[in-house]
Amino acid sequence: MSGDNGVGRVIPVERFLLRAVGRTDVGAQRTQNEDAMYYDDFLGVYIVCDGMGGHASGQVASDIAIRTMVHSLKTGDPLPAPGQDPLVAAMKVANAAVYQRSQMDHACHGMGTTAVGLRFEENIVHICHCGDSRAYLLRHGQLQQITRDHSLRNLYQDRPDLIGTLGPATSNVIIRAVGLDASVEIEHNTIAPEHNDVFLLCCDGLSDLVDDWMIREIMTSGDSLDIVAENLIRAANNNGGTDNITVVLTQTFVDPLWVPANAYPQQIQRY
Repeated sequence: MSGDNGVGRVIPVERFLLRAVGRTDVGAQRTQNEDAMYYDDFLGVYIVCDGMGGHASGQVASDIAIRTMVHSLKTGDPLPAPGQDPLVAAMKVANAAVYQRSQMDHACHGMGTTAVGLRFEENIVHICHCGDSRAYLLRHGQLQQITRDHSLRNLYQDRPDLIGTLGPATSNVIIRAVGLDASVEIEHNTIAPEHNDVFLLCCDGLSDLVDDWMIREIMTSGDSLDIVAENLIRAANNNGGTDNITVVLTQTFVDPLWVPANAYPQQIQRY
């Protein structure tokens, strides 16, 4: 879904123009779509969530998470802690909302969701994530994964002393997600955008089934963002479509009319 006007929203970036498209698909083997997404070029916010839990509670988790994050970002409520990025704060609020619902509703017990998001602020992109939904950056024809999965496999790589103690490290076992516990750590990084960057947010329904080299081939085809999004989903379905598939693509453009405020002469008008 895309955004609408809200109260107290962050002033959008001045230097860069943003254009995004989003696509989601149930896949070839699922009957329900438990993914959720949000993209808003005015707000400069882009989010993908991949819900998990039995009896469709994953759909509930991702929906609660998206709605809570968007409300927090638009209203500024609650206020982020000093030095805390608003998207980090929004993800933490979403964690509390999902966890509270899971404790109150027996059918939703144990539900959670991954979350990966971008927030553009002037000449900085804030990259926040929790779980194994990913962010990629295509720049100058090269594709780079700019998030690292919070997976058991990566934990074992970082902590060899723990290998085997938490079970087998299969690719889909994650150690962090929104809503599984009362509190959660959100990973936050920043990057300076450049003209014609293309950011990709996706769930593991894409990244597990389509290799990075193929994602790059599709993204460098020269097709429009709409066609690229459709082709990414088609590639995942052609490789089995074993999960829901969601992609959000965001492209940056330097605004040719943008002039820094300090470039204007400061004159006192006398009457």
